Amino acid sequence: MTKTISLWFVKFGIVFIALLSHAGAASNEQPFRIGPAASALGGAGRAASDATETGWMNPASLVHVTSYHFALSHQQSVRDQGDGYRDYSVVLADGGEDKIASGSFSYTQRTTLRGGLGAIESRQKDLQLAFGFFLPGQHVSLGMSLRRLIHEQIGNDLIQDTFSIGSLLPIGESFGIALVGHDLAGGSSMAPVEARWTPSIGIGAHVHFMEMLQARADVVRALRENPQGRNDVHLGLESWFRNDFAFRLGAQWLENRDETWMSTGVAFKGPKLSFGYAFEMETRRGGNGTRHTFDMWLPL
Repeated sequence: MTKTISLWFVKFGIVFIALLSHAGAASNEQPFRIGPAASALGGAGRAASDATETGWMNPASLVHVTSYHFALSHQQSVRDQGDGYRDYSVVLADGGEDKIASGSFSYTQRTTLRGGLGAIESRQKDLQLAFGFFLPGQHVSLGMSLRRLIHEQIGNDLIQDTFSIGSLLPIGESFGIALVGHDLAGGSSMAPVEARWTPSIGIGAHVHFMEMLQARADVVRALRENPQGRNDVHLGLESWFRNDFAFRLGAQWLENRDETWMSTGVAFKGPKLSFGYAFEMETRRGGNGTRHTFDMWLPL
């Protein structure tokens, strides 16, 4: 039964990738960085505990990271009219269920290009410190991340600070729910698009149907620049049909930006060195963008 489901999942994924590759290629990117697991799973992961992504997605889930992790990550996005970016990131995570608190630190260096006439190149340095802890005598965990974005552009340097707050509640061994407030301090309305973040509230769920099959679902609402009160929906399905290999599919409907993204990815988890890869494509606008994310991580 397990092998049948696994083969079906892989075959479906191959067809899915083929469809994406013929869909077309990149509008505005905002500085919200996630790793290859959440990227491949439609941007969902607020109720999950991926060691190298928890600081970005939900700092409360850091308490479920069971060891030290060091990761290197790269992401590249291409948009139509020449827009796009590429970035490199370093992540350190310190977890462990026997600790009072867990934490992580990430540093991302991004280069952004706004194409067309008068193309402008800028750089951003994104630093984030996150920590999480259990409430005394409870299974509920809380977390907070502090973030600084340094935007460097000729004649327009800008520094912005913000914070995020998250909570996570496991229900049994196969279900968890989360509530996260992202970038709640907001950002300058005078900042360029590539350096402008928007406060948002997200809820998430993570379900283990069986040992080999997991699903995620997140709903996120921007608290600013969202006059119609639209919600973004993120869905992902992950199959660990081997203990060391995962296949991922996802979709996200970004209604506040009138975009739909489809995604897929793989992950290999070795005894020492592991890696993940995600491919994303915007499909609502006829292939308006593509993104590739890759990382390697090492439990210490």
